[in-house]
Amino acid sequence: PPAATCPCPNRPVPAMLCPMSPHPHPFPPFSPPVSQPSSHHFEAPIPNRCAHRRRFSSRARWPSPSSTSPTSRSHSSTPRPSPTQSGSDSVILLKVKDSRTPAPSLPFFQAELWIKELTSVYDSRARERWRQIEEQKALALQLQSQRLQERERSVQDLVDLHLRVPLEKEIPVTVGPEGPERARAAEGGEEFPEITEEMEKEIKSLFRGGNQDEVLSEAFRLTITRKDIQTLNNLNWLNDEIINFYMNLLMERSKEKDLPAVHAFNTFFFTKLKTAGYQAVKRWTKKVDIFSVDLLLVPIHLGVHWCLAVVDFRKKTITYYDSMGGINSEACRILLQYLKQESLDKKRKEFDTNGWALLSKKSQEIPQQMNGSDCGMFACKYAECISKDKPINFTQQHMPYFRKRMAWEILHRKLL
Repeated sequence: PPAATCPCPNRPVPAMLCPMSPHPHPFPPFSPPVSQPSSHHFEAPIPNRCAHRRRFSSRARWPSPSSTSPTSRSHSSTPRPSPTQSGSDSVILLKVKDSRTPAPSLPFFQAELWIKELTSVYDSRARERWRQIEEQKALALQLQSQRLQERERSVQDLVDLHLRVPLEKEIPVTVGPEGPERARAAEGGEEFPEITEEMEKEIKSLFRGGNQDEVLSEAFRLTITRKDIQTLNNLNWLNDEIINFYMNLLMERSKEKDLPAVHAFNTFFFTKLKTAGYQAVKRWTKKVDIFSVDLLLVPIHLGVHWCLAVVDFRKKTITYYDSMGGINSEACRILLQYLKQESLDKKRKEFDTNGWALLSKKSQEIPQQMNGSDCGMFACKYAECISKDKPINFTQQHMPYFRKRMAWEILHRKLL
């Protein structure tokens, strides 16, 4: 049968030898045609025009010199037909193979795993960094707390250094005033009831060692243990429980006839008012009308020192009492502002401040402590004298007596 012919319009050529052939492979392996004797078949040589086209087509398929070097090209091992076999003097390029190997590319699922691994590495580093930051913050808070504690201890050391009287020079303990002191008491000053032998035995039993959690007195929804009562012994500092219990005894006594009506605030009241404002303490007087009493007693704690502020509605004064001669106008202003807000909240009207005075007692006007331990006792005794409208005429030498007397009064829940 006749061979497939080239689409060239001039002369039929075998399709496998022409670059314009529609064969799927442009240059299949060449096999020389087998001549079959036929009277009517004629195979003409490849025209020069087709050879030129084939030559130009093969040149176009070579890689550019800039993209690959001659040394990197390798040709197929397929044998090339000689010009004598093809009947032409043109060289036929069958296949060009680039020796360069393309860069390997990861499959899609492997790329996802790589991204996840990279993300996990960065996440672990971020978590480690966050952990280090948290440790540094905790360390900073711990150091700050230690510095505050050291500062408080240093302040107390300074107070003890400048104010503490050496034990060998302490004023001798006296059970009660003698001579002129008793005469002043008879004239209407501070009263000094005598502590009997039976009372002395009770007081000694209170200060004797024992179960520190043993309950010794209960009243006013407060509980006093042996540990609390021990703060009244010798030169110990009074704690909040002792002061609060004693202030409640003063309020209870104020119900008697011919005594001014008194309301005493808790020892935590002023600190809460100063740091958190009125909203934090407005419910503390839910069941009390402070404007119906004559006196308000406000214990003030200044870290390592006890003081007292007194609001006198009769005299329209807010007075600050400090056994170390301190002046605290800020505390008086805070209490005056509290009265304004309390009036608006409870009475629904403004508090009239006309005629009110803010005072701080000078050291020459009130007794002063001579050591660094009796500030709580002085604050309580200031309140005791003021709540009876009596002058403040006790001194440092009376403090041992007042400590014993206060222990007995708390034990029996009544004032002498």
